[in-house]
Amino acid sequence: MNGPRPSTRAFLCDLPCLAADSKIRFLGCVKQYNITVGHLILEHNYPRSKSEPSAVSVDINAVLESLKAEDLRVGTWLNVLGYVRDANTPESSFSSSQADSQQSNSQSLTSVTPIKVASRPVFIEAVMIFPAGAIALGEYERILRHVKDVESRINYPK
Repeated sequence: MNGPRPSTRAFLCDLPCLAADSKIRFLGCVKQYNITVGHLILEHNYPRSKSEPSAVSVDINAVLESLKAEDLRVGTWLNVLGYVRDANTPESSFSSSQADSQQSNSQSLTSVTPIKVASRPVFIEAVMIFPAGAIALGEYERILRHVKDVESRINYPK
Protein backbone atom coordinates (compact mmCIF):
# COMPACT_ATOMS: atom_id res chain seq x y z
CA MET A 1 0.00 0.00 0.00
CA ASN A 2 1.45 3.35 -1.03
CA GLY A 3 0.71 6.62 0.67
CA PRO A 4 1.23 8.15 4.06
CA ARG A 5 1.18 6.07 7.22
CA PRO A 6 -2.00 6.32 9.29
CA SER A 7 -1.73 8.15 12.59
CA THR A 8 -2.23 6.63 16.02
CA ARG A 9 -4.61 8.36 18.44
CA ALA A 10 -2.96 8.95 21.78
CA PHE A 11 -3.41 10.79 25.03
CA LEU A 12 -0.91 13.58 25.52
CA CYS A 13 0.41 11.81 28.64
CA ASP A 14 1.40 8.77 26.50
CA LEU A 15 3.56 10.70 24.00
CA PRO A 16 6.89 10.38 25.89
CA CYS A 17 6.53 6.57 25.75
CA LEU A 18 5.99 6.34 21.98
CA ALA A 19 8.87 5.56 19.64
CA ALA A 20 10.57 8.38 17.78
CA ASP A 21 9.02 9.06 14.36
CA SER A 22 5.63 7.66 15.44
CA LYS A 23 2.85 9.44 13.58
CA ILE A 24 0.27 10.48 16.15
CA ARG A 25 -2.91 12.47 16.66
CA PHE A 26 -3.75 13.95 20.05
CA LEU A 27 -5.75 16.66 21.77
CA GLY A 28 -4.18 19.39 23.87
CA CYS A 29 -4.98 22.76 25.40
CA VAL A 30 -2.73 25.74 24.64
CA LYS A 31 -0.80 26.69 27.76
CA GLN A 32 1.85 28.90 26.18
CA TYR A 33 3.17 30.02 22.79
CA ASN A 34 6.92 30.56 22.46
CA ILE A 35 7.18 32.93 19.50
CA THR A 36 11.00 32.89 19.30
CA VAL A 37 11.21 29.16 18.53
CA GLY A 38 7.72 28.60 17.09
CA HIS A 39 6.61 26.10 19.72
CA LEU A 40 3.25 25.72 21.43
CA ILE A 41 3.14 24.18 24.88
CA LEU A 42 0.01 22.03 25.06
CA GLU A 43 -1.36 20.33 28.15
CA HIS A 44 -4.10 17.88 29.05
CA ASN A 45 -4.94 16.97 32.63
CA TYR A 46 -5.39 13.27 31.98
CA PRO A 47 -5.37 11.08 33.95
CA ARG A 48 -6.84 13.28 36.66
CA SER A 49 -4.92 11.52 39.45
CA LYS A 50 -1.74 13.30 38.38
CA SER A 51 -0.73 16.33 40.42
CA GLU A 52 0.23 18.40 37.37
CA PRO A 53 -1.20 18.19 33.84
CA SER A 54 0.94 16.46 31.21
CA ALA A 55 2.46 18.92 28.76
CA VAL A 56 4.36 18.69 25.48
CA SER A 57 6.11 21.15 23.20
CA VAL A 58 4.77 21.23 19.63
CA ASP A 59 6.91 22.63 16.80
CA ILE A 60 4.42 24.56 14.65
CA ASN A 61 6.89 26.20 12.22
CA ALA A 62 5.75 24.01 9.29
CA VAL A 63 2.06 24.87 9.81
CA LEU A 64 2.29 28.40 11.17
CA GLU A 65 0.89 30.05 8.03
CA SER A 66 -2.29 27.94 8.22
CA LEU A 67 -3.02 28.84 11.86
CA LYS A 68 -5.23 31.69 12.99
CA ALA A 69 -4.50 33.97 15.94
CA GLU A 70 -7.32 32.38 17.96
CA ASP A 71 -5.65 28.95 17.53
CA LEU A 72 -2.67 30.24 19.53
CA ARG A 73 -4.66 31.67 22.45
CA VAL A 74 -4.16 30.20 25.91
CA GLY A 75 -7.06 27.86 26.69
CA THR A 76 -7.79 26.83 23.09
CA TRP A 77 -8.19 23.08 22.55
CA LEU A 78 -6.38 21.81 19.44
CA ASN A 79 -6.18 18.54 17.53
CA VAL A 80 -2.58 17.91 16.50
CA LEU A 81 -1.35 15.50 13.85
CA GLY A 82 2.40 15.08 13.79
CA TYR A 83 5.50 13.05 14.54
CA VAL A 84 7.12 12.24 17.88
CA ARG A 85 10.69 13.53 17.98
CA ASP A 86 13.34 13.03 20.67
CA ALA A 87 13.97 16.36 22.41
CA ASN A 88 17.68 15.57 22.82
CA THR A 89 18.23 14.95 19.09
CA PRO A 90 18.36 18.16 17.01
CA GLU A 91 18.05 16.40 13.63
CA SER A 92 15.28 13.97 12.82
CA SER A 93 16.18 10.49 11.65
CA PHE A 94 12.86 10.11 9.86
CA SER A 95 12.52 9.49 6.16
CA SER A 96 9.50 8.30 4.24
CA SER A 97 11.40 5.28 2.90
CA GLN A 98 12.21 4.22 6.48
CA ALA A 99 8.57 4.62 7.45
CA ASP A 100 7.36 2.58 4.49
CA SER A 101 9.77 -0.25 5.21
CA GLN A 102 8.95 -0.20 8.92
CA GLN A 103 5.24 -0.34 8.17
CA SER A 104 5.49 -3.20 5.69
CA ASN A 105 7.92 -5.21 7.82
CA SER A 106 6.35 -4.83 11.25
CA GLN A 107 2.65 -4.12 10.76
CA SER A 108 -0.23 -5.49 8.78
CA LEU A 109 -1.95 -3.12 6.40
CA THR A 110 -5.12 -3.06 8.50
CA SER A 111 -3.64 -2.17 11.89
CA VAL A 112 -1.49 0.47 13.46
CA THR A 113 0.10 -0.44 16.77
CA PRO A 114 2.25 2.16 18.47
CA ILE A 115 5.63 0.96 19.65
CA LYS A 116 6.12 1.73 23.34
CA VAL A 117 9.53 2.76 24.67
CA ALA A 118 10.88 4.10 27.96
CA SER A 119 9.56 7.56 28.80
CA ARG A 120 11.92 10.37 27.74
CA PRO A 121 11.76 14.06 26.76
CA VAL A 122 10.02 14.48 23.40
CA PHE A 123 8.48 17.18 21.26
CA ILE A 124 5.99 16.92 18.43
CA GLU A 125 6.68 18.08 14.89
CA ALA A 126 3.23 19.18 13.74
CA VAL A 127 2.05 18.54 10.17
CA MET A 128 -1.55 19.59 10.78
CA ILE A 129 -3.33 21.47 13.56
CA PHE A 130 -7.01 22.25 13.74
CA PRO A 131 -9.20 23.61 16.53
CA ALA A 132 -11.22 21.09 18.53
CA GLY A 133 -14.05 23.57 19.00
CA ALA A 134 -16.54 23.05 21.81
CA ILE A 135 -15.42 19.62 22.94
CA ALA A 136 -17.04 17.43 25.57
CA LEU A 137 -13.72 16.57 27.19
CA GLY A 138 -15.03 13.85 29.50
CA GLU A 139 -16.74 12.11 26.60
CA TYR A 140 -13.60 12.36 24.45
CA GLU A 141 -11.49 10.83 27.23
CA ARG A 142 -13.99 8.04 27.84
CA ILE A 143 -14.21 7.10 24.15
CA LEU A 144 -10.44 7.24 23.53
CA ARG A 145 -9.78 5.21 26.69
CA HIS A 146 -12.30 2.61 25.45
CA VAL A 147 -10.75 2.50 21.95
CA LYS A 148 -7.25 2.08 23.39
CA ASP A 149 -8.50 -0.68 25.69
CA VAL A 150 -10.07 -2.54 22.75
CA GLU A 151 -6.93 -2.10 20.63
CA SER A 152 -4.76 -3.49 23.44
CA ARG A 153 -6.94 -6.62 23.63
CA ILE A 154 -6.73 -7.35 19.91
CA ASN A 155 -3.94 -9.72 18.93
CA TYR A 156 -2.38 -8.00 15.92
CA PRO A 157 -0.72 -10.37 13.41
CA LYS A 158 3.00 -9.69 13.05
